Amino acid sequence: MDFSGLNKKASNSFHKHRTMLKQLAQGKTLKCEHCQGVLTLNLATSEPGKGVIQCKQGCTDIELEIGA
Repeated sequence: MDFSGLNKKASNSFHKHRTMLKQLAQGKTLKCEHCQGVLTLNLATSEPGKGVIQCKQGCTDIELEIGA
């Protein structure tokens, strides 16, 4: 089986999310691709070692694992 297409898609997604996280951490305003609402970065969640990037409507909801 050829997984090159799947690997490329996963890699692109990872790099897109990493760039998004960096920009939000720098205080830049980013908009959700779907609803154009402002994305927020929350690193103070109720679960230790977890963070989240989301819009108010919930169409973007990316869970982050924070730690070593």
